[in-house]
Amino acid sequence: QKMDDGLLEDFIRRYIAAQPRYSREINFVWQGGEPLLAGIGFYKRALALQQKYAPPGVRISNSLQTNGTLLNAAWCRWFKQHDFIIGVSLDGDRQIQDAHRPDKRGGSSYDDALRGIALLHQHHIAFNLLVVVHDGVVDRAQAMYDHFVALGARYLQFQPLMLEGDAPDAGYGLSAANWGRFMLAIYRRWRAQGHWGKVFVMNIEHVYAQYFTQVSPSCVHAERCGGNLVMEPDGRLYACDHLMDAQHYLGHFDQHTPFADAVSAATAMDFGRVKSLRRECQSCSVKTVCQGGCPAHIGADRYNRLCAGYYAFFSALLEPLRAYPRSPQGAMQWRSAVSGS
Repeated sequence: QKMDDGLLEDFIRRYIAAQPRYSREINFVWQGGEPLLAGIGFYKRALALQQKYAPPGVRISNSLQTNGTLLNAAWCRWFKQHDFIIGVSLDGDRQIQDAHRPDKRGGSSYDDALRGIALLHQHHIAFNLLVVVHDGVVDRAQAMYDHFVALGARYLQFQPLMLEGDAPDAGYGLSAANWGRFMLAIYRRWRAQGHWGKVFVMNIEHVYAQYFTQVSPSCVHAERCGGNLVMEPDGRLYACDHLMDAQHYLGHFDQHTPFADAVSAATAMDFGRVKSLRRECQSCSVKTVCQGGCPAHIGADRYNRLCAGYYAFFSALLEPLRAYPRSPQGAMQWRSAVSGS
């Protein structure tokens, strides 16, 4: 399903108007399903509308998440021309990718994804790889990391695969222990390879940023969440892209509810308001960078199903940081020490 032109224009106009007046950049994020299926014409119309409504002196930026299989030279030339930030979903090597992310006919998607990545390289488009982690790949973390780096990826993001309910299917869920094992293996490989300042793993970089600034770059580990709204092509608004259900439905966009009111309604919901206030979080030594994790991952026992994994991973990352003040000055001291080692 594709958003019609009238709704698209109304959304872009009101989204831009809702930003603070001091904003120097406004970002649009296109994701969900496979965004390239909307066609390049859709995005050409979107960018024309962005320029139509952009205030003077404000930069409009765009990010798009794709599986990479539909990329071609025309797409890449246009992305380069308009400075798109591209995320590519790739779950591993050929064996992993084809087993867990087959094409619509159930066949291999790996070669098509690599062809898309090669085109991004060819057109000098910066991209990141989004990697979904589950129990079936835990023992292959370091090999996967090496594979991604060999493909020329310099920006990596690992995302846990969490299923509804508390009983994941065999080979397709993710336990807390395995999430911790996987991310610790990635961290140790990154350090062993001397990739500080060369390869950027979002899961690591965000911990560093949050420790020194006390602000989370992502909603998952923010002290309070609910501001990461999502709109479906038909105009339905939800408080979170991980909780798209009746409980978190904010209404329809054509009801002309101001964006600020929709955000206020979302942030007032319990899922984001109390996420870091749970009892087990208050005495946790990694609370400063965890803040309870994603509310969508809370199990029937009211604990985050990835809690132990986050604790193991964050404890390892925080150990060398604790000697430095949690301030911009502390960040400079730490950066100098790491760069010189």
